[in-house]
Amino acid sequence: MNKRQRIYTVLASGAAVILIAAGLLYINNRGVPAVEATAYLEATTEAMPTETESLQFLTDSSEGVPGMQLVVEDQGLALYYNEETTEIAVRDGASGQIWYSNPNERNQDGLASAYEKEVLSSQLNVSFRDAIGTLENFPNFSSSISNKQFAAANVDQGIRVTYTLGDTSLGIDALPKLISKQRLEEKVLSKLDATVARYTSARYYPTKNNPDVLERLDGQISKQLVLNKMLDAFEAAGYTADDLAFDNEENGVEGGGSSDKPSFVIPVEYRLDQGSLVVTVPLSQVKESGQYRIRNIDLLAYFGAADTKGEGYMFVPDGSGSLIHLNNGKVKEEQYVQRVYGADPSDNSLSRPQVSESVHMPVFGLKNGEHAWFAVIEKGDGMASISADIGGRQNSYNHVYGTFSLRGEDELEMYTSQKMQEIQLLSEEPFRGDIQVRYHFLNGKDASYSGMARMYQQQLVKQNVLKPLEDVSALPFYVDVLGAVDKKASFLGVPYRTTLAMTTYEQAAEMAAKLQQEGVNRVQMRYQGWFGGGFSHHTPTQVKLDSEVGSRSELQDLSEQLNQSGGALFPDVAFQRIYHDDWNFAPSSDAARFVTKETAELYPYSPALNRMDQSKDSYYLLSAAKLPYVVSEFAGKINRLEFSALSLRDLGQVLSSDYRDSRVIHRETAKNIVKEQLGKLQQEYPNIMLSSANAYAWGYTQHIVNAPSGSSRFNITDEEVPFYEMVIHGYMDYAASTMNTSGDQDLRKQLLRILELGSAPQFQWTYEPSSKLKLTNYDSAYATDFAYWVDDAAALYKEANEVLGHLRNHPITEHERVQDGVVRVTYSGGATILVNYTADPVTINGITVGGADYAVEGVNQ
Repeated sequence: MNKRQRIYTVLASGAAVILIAAGLLYINNRGVPAVEATAYLEATTEAMPTETESLQFLTDSSEGVPGMQLVVEDQGLALYYNEETTEIAVRDGASGQIWYSNPNERNQDGLASAYEKEVLSSQLNVSFRDAIGTLENFPNFSSSISNKQFAAANVDQGIRVTYTLGDTSLGIDALPKLISKQRLEEKVLSKLDATVARYTSARYYPTKNNPDVLERLDGQISKQLVLNKMLDAFEAAGYTADDLAFDNEENGVEGGGSSDKPSFVIPVEYRLDQGSLVVTVPLSQVKESGQYRIRNIDLLAYFGAADTKGEGYMFVPDGSGSLIHLNNGKVKEEQYVQRVYGADPSDNSLSRPQVSESVHMPVFGLKNGEHAWFAVIEKGDGMASISADIGGRQNSYNHVYGTFSLRGEDELEMYTSQKMQEIQLLSEEPFRGDIQVRYHFLNGKDASYSGMARMYQQQLVKQNVLKPLEDVSALPFYVDVLGAVDKKASFLGVPYRTTLAMTTYEQAAEMAAKLQQEGVNRVQMRYQGWFGGGFSHHTPTQVKLDSEVGSRSELQDLSEQLNQSGGALFPDVAFQRIYHDDWNFAPSSDAARFVTKETAELYPYSPALNRMDQSKDSYYLLSAAKLPYVVSEFAGKINRLEFSALSLRDLGQVLSSDYRDSRVIHRETAKNIVKEQLGKLQQEYPNIMLSSANAYAWGYTQHIVNAPSGSSRFNITDEEVPFYEMVIHGYMDYAASTMNTSGDQDLRKQLLRILELGSAPQFQWTYEPSSKLKLTNYDSAYATDFAYWVDDAAALYKEANEVLGHLRNHPITEHERVQDGVVRVTYSGGATILVNYTADPVTINGITVGGADYAVEGVNQ
């Protein structure tokens, strides 16, 4: 090879390298269009008052609240305010019951420490971190109220209290570091008596470079006694913040005029609205100081708290719902804490601290005797957690409340030499929307979890979230059909992926025909694995049907067959979990980011390992900013298939943040983006099915599968209740988890359970033997053989439909535990169902119910 050929070869190789690098750069940086996240942020635009005005109170003609002034009245409620402690109280005129923001007799609590009494006296408890991640707490009583660092003002139908938490004094920096000799004489010394002037002047010394400029002698002034005298002298001379700013600027002193101590300004608004108390924290008006960043805010942690004499329970939304009996004595158990809408998938922890049910509803409450209050988080629910604790642990009060995380948090592992150090990271940009909690008040028979469910239901009906079902006197029958799945295979030792058909369209049609033959007509078939390479399909911006399960015409025939028999076909799609890095998805651009800025790549959790199983296939979290584009592309692609129904696997259930530097999306913002996409899809497909739907998605669906049917059974809780079902029954059809793959496959027990829940049956089936799924990612579907289950399923459906079919569009008015193992469910119109889970017969009010049986009254057969 001559010299010229070698040069050409080198040039060609270099060009190839450049082209490859450019290609890789394109692949890594390509991405679909993103929306502007700030457009989905709901925040208060009203500015805080700039001038302090005297509070205006109403003349109180009622018995009032001792020590408090009347602020406003509305629909039988009266709001009161204590000018010294900033406490509020709500007096219910109908019952005379008074609900306090803080326990009235907290100072007499012999169990509470001095710090706990400060917490009991606080309306806010703020936790924050400094630059190195140290966590601190500020109860607003000790950090604001006790120092008179608050201001109150009237707002429409209420009052706003603005708290300044922390030490805002400048300390030694309130004195100029450098000041000209002329200005010290003119602004300070000339206005003091001779003795104080000499004392002050002695603490400043001429600088070496310029004797006309004096420097503060910090070594002498650092002693608190000296500092106090100097501060008093400058204050007596009338030295102002403007003077300090002038001297700092004139002499090139940076950072002066602001405290280096943690301090925060947080406004809280209390209003009466439509017979309830609305509490709002406009986070856009929250101010932070220096390097200190707010992690979360506990809001009204002791509102309506019950003391040791209280009788009743706290309601928490764990799974379907759970009760914690007041003063249950479980002081050695951990307090209840759960994040609303489940853990953020953007938490990249490999391990999982606990396996639990998710929280699907932003609600909580407390019943004490004949009175109760019930709270709904109306804004900021995506950022919220709900906490509850009993009296007798740190103080004598049972309390339940909301905590709001302003930032994402994660751990970063730093390796130095042979040591590993974990550093707590907070995302830099906080959530700037509003926090808003609405408190309802109930009395008498309504003061129960059933009354709370009715109250929540009525609120959602008024908001047009819940709409009554049409009068069809037959239960739906839900079946998840597993169509195509991806499976690892090899050829001559070379691994590759193939698509395995577990149920073709023709076989699914055979299932539907068999069910219809058995008298099951309203079959709602969720077909999973029909495009993009099976169940774990490719990015849904492209829709290529999986030929392994059949043709387009066979898919349409299946849909028509189900429609004619009163059912529907729901093709299933996942939008937020992306299972493949393909040409339609670029992880570096389209995936969400953790707080650590890593790409949000996750693995399925293994219950056996209690951590992510990295031997399984990973998946990515789609950034919420990219969701509108992906949804629009999918909807446009499947229009030609003429579907009238659609199953959204994760869109009503998964809620994840994105901490990418260029576009931080908090969960509350992601929630608003998801709601918009649900609305768009509902316009195209009026028959939507969601899985484990969170409350914000209820207004966009007609069917919910995998609805929570129980609680996590935390040790501190005492009962589980079907609160979720009590709210939505009569307004949408729903089913709990698939009966043939649940932990307990006793169909008799499961029948009793769906009678208590008012739900329809749901099964997961494959036409092919489930043994074919062994050693795949779908081996959890271990008991799905259609032929084995169909006869029992049809018999169970017919028995359930005989009881519940006529009650399908009737709301549940009451649920009660009559005795251990026996519950009674009452519907509008008076129909009741007694369910006996025990093995022995029981007699309730003259009605005898056999062991593992039920009794129905008032149902028109």
